[in-house]
Amino acid sequence: IALIYLFTLENSLDDVFSKNDTATKSPLHRKYHSNTTQRSKYGYHHPQPPYPLIQHISHTCLINRNTSSEQVIHLPTAVPHLILIGAQKSATSEFQVLADKYTNVITPLSAKKFEPHFLDFQVEGALMKMIRENKTAEFDNAECRFRQKYTAFFNMSQVNNNTMSVVMEKTPSYLLLHNLPLIIDVLCPWEPKILVILRDPVDRAWSHYRMSYSRTNLNQQFATIVKNEIDNFIANGLLDNATMSLDDFEAALANNSHAPSSPFVFPKNMTLEKYAELVQLYRGNKKKEYLIRGLYAPLLLPWVKRFAKDDRLMVMKFNEVFNASIVDEVLRFAGVEDTSVDEHYDDFIRSKKGMIKGSANKNLTVDYHANKGVEMPLDPTIRLYLKFLYQPFNRFLVQLLGEELDGWGE
Repeated sequence: IALIYLFTLENSLDDVFSKNDTATKSPLHRKYHSNTTQRSKYGYHHPQPPYPLIQHISHTCLINRNTSSEQVIHLPTAVPHLILIGAQKSATSEFQVLADKYTNVITPLSAKKFEPHFLDFQVEGALMKMIRENKTAEFDNAECRFRQKYTAFFNMSQVNNNTMSVVMEKTPSYLLLHNLPLIIDVLCPWEPKILVILRDPVDRAWSHYRMSYSRTNLNQQFATIVKNEIDNFIANGLLDNATMSLDDFEAALANNSHAPSSPFVFPKNMTLEKYAELVQLYRGNKKKEYLIRGLYAPLLLPWVKRFAKDDRLMVMKFNEVFNASIVDEVLRFAGVEDTSVDEHYDDFIRSKKGMIKGSANKNLTVDYHANKGVEMPLDPTIRLYLKFLYQPFNRFLVQLLGEELDGWGE
């Protein structure tokens, strides 16, 4: 039964939705410049209140059903209600800490688990293998056990004692896995909401590098990594060619008073669907490479197709994480009715002044997040080079979401 349901869901992935929504505009709507009466061609629009109610429900499933060893698994409260899927280095940690300071929000922080990595490390590979091998009974048992295991990442006594609680988790690498939207729909029939936070992909890549540099013995310069990963893009069909290396690009800038044209040749007649397929098949390490994570449109496409039609997906921008009214609105989308906060909320906001400054200044070439307030400038030549690299993908993102990108493509 589970497999039939699974493949029925899979067949709906290619649907494009055009349902209208005439809900009342909110402060969050005004921030986003999107038209509530029209979805993007891929079915996304920014969810507007009144939001679908969160399902605070119990859940029961069976292991080894119809046998003498049948076991009943009962979850008094099915969790989580909100899953933050990425993008890495886009203030997802800050959002989780902020959310944890709301009275009725419960995160893995309460159980001393920062990022569960449950769906990518444990669930996705196991369930997809069973699907491919058509192991129906094993699949039913596994998904029931996984639902039980998911609760281990949260303080369930706190959850069960607060009927108004909304439980969230964040693992930014979820965004990289195109099968996870399907897995979430099957594993979590209580329909959790999905949140993604996006940052200018150039800033994101630089912040990722700075984090790796500060945490490991990374001895490669960022310029060298950029060159190597662009070669990977070419090898995987994401680029046809680079007409200028980074060194040649820098020389061209030095010899001209204006910026040169794009140093990249992209495949002709490419669609977002084709790019999404290439990203799924990417022969490289998507979790460790720095540039691939910024191809938001191909990565987001399966999430939009799965969750946008029911207004279960919300896209937030990096520079909105410290806007209190927007955070309130996002948590209302998740199902939080009472948005009161604890006494440490304002202290946390004050501790992030550097990051707030950076998010407010689109031209700031520093990364506060990975370096505790120390300015670490990104070479402006590399910044411009990567702007050209990401430009067509950012245009696809506008098509996917039907929203502007606050100057990312400039």
